[in-house]
This record gives sequence, C-alpha cells and structure tokens, in this order.
Amino acid sequence: MVWQAKHVLQNGKYTIEKTIREGSFGITYLARENTGNLTVIKTLNDEVRQRRDFSKLQQDFLNEALRLAKCSHPHIVRVDELICEESFWCIVMEYIEGTDLATRIETRGALPLSEALLYTRQLGDALTTVHKQGFLHRDIKPLNILLRKDKLEAVLIDFGIAREFTPNLTQVHTLYFSDGFAPIEQYDRRAIRGAYTDVYGLAATLYAMVTAKVPEYAPARERSTFKHKTDSLIPPKQFNHYLSDRLNEAILLGLALEPENRPQSVLEWLKLLDSDSSTTSPVSPPPAPESTPAPPPPEIPRWSSAVGMDYSKLRDLLATGKWEDADVETASLMLMVAGREKQGRLDIEDVKKFPGRDLRTIDSLWVEYSNGRFGFSVQKRIWKQVKKNYDDFGDIVGWRRGNTWLPYSELSFNAAAPEGHLPSWGRRGRLWGFLAERLV
Repeated sequence: MVWQAKHVLQNGKYTIEKTIREGSFGITYLARENTGNLTVIKTLNDEVRQRRDFSKLQQDFLNEALRLAKCSHPHIVRVDELICEESFWCIVMEYIEGTDLATRIETRGALPLSEALLYTRQLGDALTTVHKQGFLHRDIKPLNILLRKDKLEAVLIDFGIAREFTPNLTQVHTLYFSDGFAPIEQYDRRAIRGAYTDVYGLAATLYAMVTAKVPEYAPARERSTFKHKTDSLIPPKQFNHYLSDRLNEAILLGLALEPENRPQSVLEWLKLLDSDSSTTSPVSPPPAPESTPAPPPPEIPRWSSAVGMDYSKLRDLLATGKWEDADVETASLMLMVAGREKQGRLDIEDVKKFPGRDLRTIDSLWVEYSNGRFGFSVQKRIWKQVKKNYDDFGDIVGWRRGNTWLPYSELSFNAAAPEGHLPSWGRRGRLWGFLAERLV
C-alpha cells in the first residue's frame, strides 16, 4: 500500500505530502512534522513486503539506518529517528532542498570543472568516513547524490546496498548495482571487496559530471578488452577537450577494470585530483585573443558503439520517417551487436550483457527523430508508471487491444502511433522488461 497525501503517521507527528521516489526495494516520501518542518521518510515498498524473505530484507533495511547513523558527516544525509508504522519500520531523515545530480546533469549538461571537483572532494571525504566505519556504499551514482539549493554542497544518500567489508577477504554479497557506475567485481557474487569498489563509483560519477555521459558498463568493457585487446571506455577528454591530460588520466585510473589497478583508497585517488592544475578551470575557457583563436573541439562520433557497429542506416531511416523499416533495422542491429544473427533471437542473458553504449545509441536515435515519442527510454518511463505490469504496459503503448496482443502486421508504423509504440523489439518474447532495467 502506497501512502497518499495527507496520510498521518505516529498519531499526527508526521503527515505525508507526496511520494518522492520508488526504487526496487524502498519507497521514499516527503512528509511534514507537526512542528511544520519538512522531513523525508523511507520504508520498504509493497513488492518487497510480499516477498517470503521480507523479514530478512526488513532487517537489512534497519541495518541501513544504523550504518547511516554511524556515518555522521556534513555530506551524508542525516538520520533523525526510526519509527514503526502499521508493523513496518521507517527511517526518518533530514529533508534536503535541492535536486539530484543526475537531474542537474540531464538538464544543464556537464558541470564546470571547479564545481565537479568540489563535489568530488566532498563526496570523497564522506566516503572516507564511511570506509573508516568498515562499510562500503556500493551504489555511488548521480541519482544518489543531492545538491543543496543555492549552495555548492553535495550530499550522499541511499545506503540501501551498503555492506560491511573486510579488506582483501572474498565474501558472498548481493548483485544490486547500477550499470555504468559499478565496477566489474560487483557483477560477481563472490569477489574481494575494498575501498577501491567505491573509488570506481566516484570516478564514474566525476566522468559523468565533466562529460554528461555515462561510462560504458564494466562487463562490456571486459569483453571488448578480451576480444579486441582494447578497452571500449571512451576517455573523458574526448568528450570534454578542456580536461587536462593529468585529470583525464586520474579519472581513467579510478575506472580501471581490475581492482588492483585502481587506487586502493579514496584518499589515494583524491591526491591525483589535488595535483591537477585545472581544478579552477571552467568547462569552457574565456575566448582567446583574435590573434590566437582557440582550436575547435575534436570531432567525436555522435552515434558510438562498443563493438564497431555502424548506425548510419538506422539514422537515415528514422530521419526520413520510414518507421517500419527502422523497426526491422533495429531488430537486426541488436542481433548483430549481440552476435546472435544465426540464432535469430536474443535470450535473457544476451539482453543482460548487451553493450550499454549501443543500447543508448539506438535509444537516442529513436528519441531524437521521433521528437521524443519513441525509444527505449520513453518505454521505460511508461514501464515504471505501470509498475512493471506487462499487460498495462502493452495497453498504453498500443501493443495490445481488447486483452489481446497484436500481431506485428497490426502495429502502427507512423508518427501518430501511441507514445512508446516503437521500437517494438522484444514485445512478444516478454524480454523487454529485462532491457528496461539496463537503461541508466
């Protein structure tokens, strides 16, 4: 059950204002105390409450509150109290007025270098406190970082998958993470964990701040290195040519595939940033004198691929409004990217391993040439709105009619089709939900 606005908790101490965010496990509300102050209340969502292992998950949830309470720091969200409501535990936390870093990057693009490095040092200092307590955050990404309104202050939130760690000890741990910001060891249930795990997430976040791009996800990079003897990660300097070579190298070092090749602590990695002479440089320097005009930025392929795929045909089909041909081309490209042309289909593992860079490229092409009506990211937004219900999703995007899934011949291949109608890949095999989870 989702609490609606005006729902009262703790005999009137808190009143729900609205839902802020719902994730895979938790749901977060904005609430108002009876003193008039705003606060944030987080609890487990309905889906988790129906699980057989709910008792264990609720204990993990309480452990999150204890971890947060131990990690008192100005750049870590503050825990105020634990409450039990309707037999379910809730964490009451400080309300931070502002926006998350992901929204800031999405709406305004790359941050000025001075601002990005300031936030990185703040978060690095916070993580050092976390690590001293014997914990790892394990989900550092722009969506889990809040920026205080009218202040240059970043605050780390969401310790839901944080875990205790013993340096250099192999342990079994959960596989919850975010593609693009998670290191390769987080894709293995048994892996040696250490502070270098969070170094990767922080370096990936800095990469996103200075490029407005998400780094290629680790398994795709690993496959590329094995197959082509080269890492598929595009250096951040190729997206932002005002980065110094030293800062570019520091980010890449923090994003090293193998844990032993990264700095072994956050402090060690931060020292590489402190030595950079560009810490006060903006993303775009002031205009050069007329006698020495600034060189233009290097040409970067707009539609990139982790496997060297050419997307020009798909681009041309979409640009000319040939929606059905573009839909067929999309299916063909996905088979080629995954190396499954002979099989003629993808399975769940193929979807889970599909290169994130290619997934984003296909999505970007569809979104741009349909004026935001079609694309995987459009479908994901609808998918989340219907709480991952296949039938409801099919009804909204026009893949179902009268409780019946339509054959391919009855789909609408025109710009007036329902929002999210195309591309139609995966609709019959019910693999689309797995693909939606891959989009960052």
